Amino acid sequence: MFEKLKTVLRILAKGVFYRELFRNGTHYLYEHILPMETLRVGSNPEIHPTVSFRFENNIALGDNIVLDAHCCLWASENSKITLGDNTGVGPGTVMVSSNHSFPKGKIYVEEPMSEKNIVVGNHVWIGANSTLLAGAEIGNGCIVGAGCVISAKIPENSVVVSGSRKLSIVKRR
Repeated sequence: MFEKLKTVLRILAKGVFYRELFRNGTHYLYEHILPMETLRVGSNPEIHPTVSFRFENNIALGDNIVLDAHCCLWASENSKITLGDNTGVGPGTVMVSSNHSFPKGKIYVEEPMSEKNIVVGNHVWIGANSTLLAGAEIGNGCIVGAGCVISAKIPENSVVVSGSRKLSIVKRR
């Protein structure tokens, strides 16, 4: 116990501790605290402190939302992200409503952005480390398995799982 206390005191005496504390605190303020001021959130939200928002004025969250650790909800200037009521989002999930358009002959930094809304219905569960890309629409009552990449419309009451390079959509019972 005494050795652990000595280690903690040694760390507190180093400048790198305070530099990292400032850097992480600034990041948290920019990514999470400031967006919470203008984010449209329904009643009873459960939003983990590590969730990151972009263009929060274009994000709408319904009632009883759960956003787990390390999720990213990145809307864009001309597209929105909407999550319905009673929706849970597992840790590490990323939602990005814009993407590069990859025209031939253009370099990465000159590519125009392709922006489309992301819409998630009511009573949806999105598993850990899933990715919802621009244009994703998930119907009411769906379950999205961990690690799925969604960029199109998923019908209501479906279960979506990804296997080796193929996405399977199965009707819920």
